Amino acid sequence: MVRLAGELLGSHPLLSGLDRRQLDSLQHAGELERWSEGEEVVRQGTLGDAMYLILSGTVSVYTGDGARALATLGPGDFFGEMSMIEPAVRSATVRADERLELFRIPNVAVTRFFGKDPLLMSRILVHVVRALSQRLRKTNELVGSVESLSEWLAGSLI
Repeated sequence: MVRLAGELLGSHPLLSGLDRRQLDSLQHAGELERWSEGEEVVRQGTLGDAMYLILSGTVSVYTGDGARALATLGPGDFFGEMSMIEPAVRSATVRADERLELFRIPNVAVTRFFGKDPLLMSRILVHVVRALSQRLRKTNELVGSVESLSEWLAGSLI
């Protein structure tokens, strides 16, 4: 199982560019978790103390009453990235859509890596920032589309 986890980690886009030693170090700092369809991985309002890399399967992200998913994430994606900086209250609930394999990286391990291997952490953080930037661009596009639609609707009602 350890070798399988290492191979899966090495294929995750967030970890691209890491050498074998860095991957091994990261693998020993975290843990492979498996979830079944419908299980909540994290719940909004609880303490976020780990980041998750999605290795296989998909999850849906919910806020509020959880009636409608805000996003669906799959292999190569991640969530819980805010906990890399500090443990804080989760801003969303994440639920498995199907059988799921995640790699959980606790905040404590991230803190250790900042001191022990700053190059490893800087590479990971660059990938996280890029992914967050892409998410923000998508959100901005969606907000712009909604604004355009509301303006069009308001004009058509007059």
